[in-house]
Parts: sequence; C-alpha cells; structure tokens
Amino acid sequence: MEPSLENVRNIYPLNYSKTFSHEEALDLIPILQRISAKTKKELSVLNSQLSFTKNNSPKALELQEKINQSLQIWSEKVRRLGAVPIALCKVRIPGEEGQYLWEYPENKLFLH
Repeated sequence: MEPSLENVRNIYPLNYSKTFSHEEALDLIPILQRISAKTKKELSVLNSQLSFTKNNSPKALELQEKINQSLQIWSEKVRRLGAVPIALCKVRIPGEEGQYLWEYPENKLFLH
C-alpha cells in the first residue's frame, strides 16, 4: 500500500529551518518510510554488487559513486521535507517541544 502524500503541505529549500508540531512530524513518517525503504533497497543491491568487485577497479569506483549518489539524494529529500538527516535512514525533526527522532522502519517518533 502506497502511503498518502495528501498531508504534505510544503517542500522546503535545502537550508530552510522549520519547526514542526507533533502532528506535522507524524505526518512525515509515511514519506520518510517510503524514501528510506527505496534507498535501503537500492544500497543493498549496490553493496552486494560491490562485494563481488575487485577493489579500485573501474567497476568498483562506479558502484561507489552510485552509492554516494543514492545517499546524497536521500539526504536532500529528507532536508527538503524540513527534517535533518543524521545517519542513513535516521532523521531528526525539529519540534516545538524539542527534537523528534525517527529511524527506519519505525512508525513512531521519539522525543529527544
């Protein structure tokens, strides 16, 4: 089942700082899950291919570049939603009551 994007109201510039209400932060979870699941799957495939490739070969360098690109795209998507990537599939969401933490595949937030 595809998560609904109807609750997403804004896509922000990369350097924009937004403070979310608890409800707004919760609305981000299905989107964060979707983009994180896609990225983790992509990275799993690339890392698997990389493990069967000789170090420093042109193919290994190409795969490493694709891995870096996938991580960069995930990070930019998270930042455009107003959240802050802190590790792969781990996100900090600035909140009115403090910082919310979310980590894939959770469907809840943790107040930090």
